Amino acid sequence: MSKNIKFLLFALSLLALLVLAYSNHFNNGFYFDDAHTISSNAYITDLSNTLLFFTDASTFSSLPANQAYRPMVTFMNALDYWLAGGLNPVYFHASIFFWYIVQLILMFFFFRTILNISFNRHPFVPIISLGMVGLYGLHTANAETINYIISRSDSFSTLCIIASFVLFQHKPLRKYYLYLVTMVIGIWTKQTGVMFVPLLFLYVLLFEEKFSWQDVKARVWITKTIATLKETLPVITAGFSLFLINQFIFTPHSTVSSNTGVSKWDYFMTQWYIITHYLSNFILPMDLSADPDFVVISSFFDPRILSGLCVILLLLFVALYSFKSRKLVGVGFGLLWFFIALLPSSSFVPLFQIANDHRTFFPYIGLILSIGVLVCYIAVRFDTIINSNKLIKPSALVYFMLVCGVFAYGTYKRNEVWHNSESLWHDVTIKSPKNGRGQMNYGLTLMAKGDYKQAMMYFDRAMKVMPRYSYLYINIAILKNATGQPKVAEEYFLNAIRFDKENPETFYHYAGWLLKQSRFDEAKKNVSQALALSPGHSSAKSLLTRIEVKGNGGVKALEKDIVDNPTADKYINLSLLYYKSGKHKKSITACEKALGLNPNSSLAYNNMCSAYNQIKEWKKAEQSCLKALELNPDYQLAKNNLNWSQTEVKITPS
Repeated sequence: MSKNIKFLLFALSLLALLVLAYSNHFNNGFYFDDAHTISSNAYITDLSNTLLFFTDASTFSSLPANQAYRPMVTFMNALDYWLAGGLNPVYFHASIFFWYIVQLILMFFFFRTILNISFNRHPFVPIISLGMVGLYGLHTANAETINYIISRSDSFSTLCIIASFVLFQHKPLRKYYLYLVTMVIGIWTKQTGVMFVPLLFLYVLLFEEKFSWQDVKARVWITKTIATLKETLPVITAGFSLFLINQFIFTPHSTVSSNTGVSKWDYFMTQWYIITHYLSNFILPMDLSADPDFVVISSFFDPRILSGLCVILLLLFVALYSFKSRKLVGVGFGLLWFFIALLPSSSFVPLFQIANDHRTFFPYIGLILSIGVLVCYIAVRFDTIINSNKLIKPSALVYFMLVCGVFAYGTYKRNEVWHNSESLWHDVTIKSPKNGRGQMNYGLTLMAKGDYKQAMMYFDRAMKVMPRYSYLYINIAILKNATGQPKVAEEYFLNAIRFDKENPETFYHYAGWLLKQSRFDEAKKNVSQALALSPGHSSAKSLLTRIEVKGNGGVKALEKDIVDNPTADKYINLSLLYYKSGKHKKSITACEKALGLNPNSSLAYNNMCSAYNQIKEWKKAEQSCLKALELNPDYQLAKNNLNWSQTEVKITPS
């Protein structure tokens, strides 16, 4: 069998293992920041807003504090929404996974070029480069990024950085500056894309100018540094200019980019310990959590800080020492890549989340590169022995595939954790018991099941950790109202607003509660405040319509308004009013008209299902709910209605 055939079979085996590892993740839902960037973001529902994505950062999120300038992310979310015809996570995951495969293909060429430079195009280079790609692609820690839909900002910006390197490495194309285009797209995806600038500078200095500590003359160092500056000047100028423009012109004033309540030095020190956590997850990813519970450490003499500092200094020493050898320079480049890629989240700028396991997606490329260069160094050094002994190559292959298989299995199991809100947040309560947000979110899943007692227990745990967290007060208010305590519920709603007046969710949920109390003027005032803070809040827009309809006479007013200005939302609201008044057939007709205007409305299909259930047309109800869940798999109310209809189908004679 020829080498090319063997290489192709190895590549196909890794691809098959990758597809198998991620085969169970495509139906995983929208979680955490997906809520305000996708689920409640009205801007992504219309692709005609594309130009607006690149000129107005408020289109990124329905929460003012989270409105970052990431137009490419918003565009990709809008494109997937359009392709799916709604909030169907399968399309989002398929898109992310496709670009992940593209990244892995480009990584092969990136790694191969570096290994060819270091080892003079040795025959082992292609197969080792492919192995490096396989190890990275299957690494369990990357499942945190691939499963978390809004983290496409991390995965796609990383793809752009790798693409920029590959375009730069291809010298016939370099003169056309195409690598600048992919860099710009990367920065538009997430501003961490600007880290391509220092990485490219380091790459040129080490691999093209061949910097070495053995160049004892200062003049040689200066000459090589100046030559590197000249080569990378277009990238330096374009990269940092774009970063500053994005930061100071396009980023809204409402955006909260750093945690001013934390000491910059304490945060920076804590990152030394966090880096050891990231390194341990690279070796054995057993401690992955969707929402870690690390806290800032204030004492320099804390053993965690000191151990972290020692590990960092050791790795930096190894990196710098490797520059003595032209063959091992890639080890140092990979280690420095790891630290440079972590700088945006591990510097003196405190972030609200001290650590997050999806942040390692970009840095781990450097660690994979270091290992690959070291393996190639050993293989090339002992190539005679390896080629003469027929057992070494197959043994190495079996061991390597075993490691990849373990990572693939870990990835498959992490996908199961991300399968639904209950499994995800239950895992967080176990892995990160001190995380109040995780306790609250798991409580939410219990509340959705009607287990109010257990839900309140987790809310109480969250309250001990986050006593001023507005979302917690909102959710306790909803629970108190559901258990017949409306006065207590209102107190919690008002406290949520008091603690976070810049959060539209506090006003939106209070307005929804006021509507149920028939306090229309107050409800309208609060939902208007939510929309003033977040004009693109789709749920608040829909709520405002319902408030106006109910406040202006209900069914008759809406029937009259629809004649002059028919919209899908109005027909959906009309169907609800018909349903509540017992006019179930009229409710179904209103849903049909809504679907005529918007065929991808999961709300309309769910309302239709509810009405069919009421008139005991169970089969039609089942079909409607299945369609609602096809469009929005996380639609809990549709799941409940479907369960009702399917139960009746089973017990009702045909």
